Amino acid sequence: MNELQAEISQVIQAHAAVDAIYLYGSRAKSTARPDSDWDIAVIFSDYEADPLERAVRPQMLEAEVERELKRYNQISIVDLETAPVLLQVSILQSAIKWFDRNVPHVRRVEQSIWSKWEKDYERYCL
Repeated sequence: MNELQAEISQVIQAHAAVDAIYLYGSRAKSTARPDSDWDIAVIFSDYEADPLERAVRPQMLEAEVERELKRYNQISIVDLETAPVLLQVSILQSAIKWFDRNVPHVRRVEQSIWSKWEKDYERYCL
């Protein structure tokens, strides 16, 4: 992990309780251009019951990280648990895991994504 990656990870952890952080997209695949953004997925440690709060939580974290690092419009953060299944699977297939608290919650989320994917695949592709 380079210095900027470590800095992004540290700032995320300073502003939110997260169990895992993933880098995905062009930077994870080593196909990024100098102006490519940083696509990041997180698994939050706690469940947000309020649907509106749950929906805006990744964007609020994204704004805090961009502001602290002065990298405006360069960072994109999604909540892995609430992302669409196709995006979830794409992230798990190609992401680099920057941080993992090594707690059961992370395994449950990842396994749940694969289970949903298998059910959808069987339903729509077979």
